[in-house]
Amino acid sequence: MIVTSESGTWATPKSTSFQRPSDDRTTFDGLWTYAKAHFDENGLMNWHIAAGGGQAGNDKGSATDADEDMAWALIMASNQWSSAAYLEDGKKVVQAIFDTSIAGDGMLKPGDQWGGTTTTFPDYFSPAYYRVFAKVINNANWSGAIIDRNYEILDKVSGQHGLVPDKTTSTYDITGNYSYDACRTPWRIAMDYCFNGEARAKAYLDKVGPFFDQIGAGNIVDGYAPSGSQTSNYKNFAFIGPAGVAGMAGHPTLLDAAFGIGAGNSAGDNSYYGQSLRVITMLMMSGNFVDFTKP
Repeated sequence: MIVTSESGTWATPKSTSFQRPSDDRTTFDGLWTYAKAHFDENGLMNWHIAAGGGQAGNDKGSATDADEDMAWALIMASNQWSSAAYLEDGKKVVQAIFDTSIAGDGMLKPGDQWGGTTTTFPDYFSPAYYRVFAKVINNANWSGAIIDRNYEILDKVSGQHGLVPDKTTSTYDITGNYSYDACRTPWRIAMDYCFNGEARAKAYLDKVGPFFDQIGAGNIVDGYAPSGSQTSNYKNFAFIGPAGVAGMAGHPTLLDAAFGIGAGNSAGDNSYYGQSLRVITMLMMSGNFVDFTKP
């Protein structure tokens, strides 16, 4: 199916028979209560919690990707259940990220208490979120300097095939592979293309989309070198799903095949990470991921 919106034209799979998650406010509230019980002094959740519920070793501090996903979830919840309380909580998280997890030049830091100011994870960059964050806390830095700086980093480290490394630096060093952090990048960037028609997003998708389209969704594995060579032989929907979302920018075969694999849950991995990204990317591919970038 072809969808036309204010941002332009993009595709959803031919078959979009996908049951959206249930309206389970009780579970959402339980998760949010757990998160708040593990806040650090900056009002962000410590990223590594031991099985007993306490801090895990020396792994103190938040992880920026989780912080921004929680903020987005709270904004969604405020709309889903018409709750000002969720929105206020979301505003607090967005402000805390801005205060503690953004470098002086707008680059995303890995977290509020680790990683320093010269390291970043390209797949943490979620520009469609930031356009909403700018409105939520009335701070144009989110939709200006922060987006611009991190699109610059994405452009510098995406290479020929869009295979960004899990981690890079403010000077664009590439020392790692496209692995379990980097695999989320096509989904996050495709959101900005589909919702906002962002040209820089399309430029990235025009690299990574053809790469995975040529491989074929059913052959995508969970690791690639920046050159495009495989570094693993295993399959995981955490890689297939985001690649499928990239297919929304002009690669219908990739899109349809990835969606079909997700619908059949046949990617060969049932861990929380792959299954979480299965839900998120299938919502996006089917046109059911809510766009809050518009009034």
